[in-house]
Amino acid sequence: MLSQDAAVLTSAPRLATALTVLLIFCLSRAPSSAAESPRGESASAPSPAPAEPGSPRAPSPKLQEALRHVEEELSATQSGRRLFVQTAELPVLERARTGLGPVRYRSQDKPGLLVDSEAAAKLTALEFELFFVRERRRALIRSPFPLMEEEQALHQAALEYAVEKAALSLEFSRRLREACEDARRFLRARSSVDAAALRAGLPPLPRWREPKSPLDFLARHLVLYSEDPYAFYGAVEDFLELPVETVRLQEVEDLLSLHGAGLDALRWRAEGRYCLAGARLYPGRVCRAAQALKDREGLARLKEGLGPFQSVQREELRAKVNRWFREEK
Repeated sequence: MLSQDAAVLTSAPRLATALTVLLIFCLSRAPSSAAESPRGESASAPSPAPAEPGSPRAPSPKLQEALRHVEEELSATQSGRRLFVQTAELPVLERARTGLGPVRYRSQDKPGLLVDSEAAAKLTALEFELFFVRERRRALIRSPFPLMEEEQALHQAALEYAVEKAALSLEFSRRLREACEDARRFLRARSSVDAAALRAGLPPLPRWREPKSPLDFLARHLVLYSEDPYAFYGAVEDFLELPVETVRLQEVEDLLSLHGAGLDALRWRAEGRYCLAGARLYPGRVCRAAQALKDREGLARLKEGLGPFQSVQREELRAKVNRWFREEK
């Protein structure tokens, strides 16, 4: 049977390529695989006590214990200490079933970090730490609308923290390196599949699914970042379920540059799906974001919050990641 199959594939290279593409793609979409299985990368974070839905309240004793663990872990790294200093005034509150995820920075009323006691109880310690890294970074940006660059900056901050954590912990570094080897194999296979699909004239394959394990998730992003930070930014964009109002900074900046003085005169069409600025047609989400910023001064504040994450910080972190990959442990 194997020899007959081989003959068929040899006589039909286009079919073989298509079948290979389909097989590897299906494997990458499977619910679980060796590359995506949890590695026991951390014991579970101390579970916050169940909280009744309603108004946020002060952290319960169990959440306070979990927060002490997070503070100890983050404070051991340079980037974690910097985040704590920059966001020291933020209170941490607790509520059940927030609908915002396990941990979320919220700017309404009194700004703070809101922990969903039920969702957070399901996290590993590593996941809990990473949520606080990302959400404290979000608090520094404070975008008044969903922004693509904000999400990319948050996940870049998580990578920086992970590399610094690995430099301090031989055990964490060992497990992260093992995950990176699996990630590298997966990404090479995926790259081969994409190239084969292109040669066969097949349409682009759907995006690959992110691994469920937080360690494997970090590893895949670290490998991408070491090779091309823009591939990492693309991966962040692919796996996120972004709100429909999400914009890119350049879209808003272009609109403000051309029509900043006439934001009050925008004409809306199709129930806000589009807007007209002079004779130019823009997506409504871009016009609403520009109105939220009001002017170029608001744009400058947003850029300051983002910082040079796609220039100086990007190159510094890439060098740090590649040094870690070169080290022999």
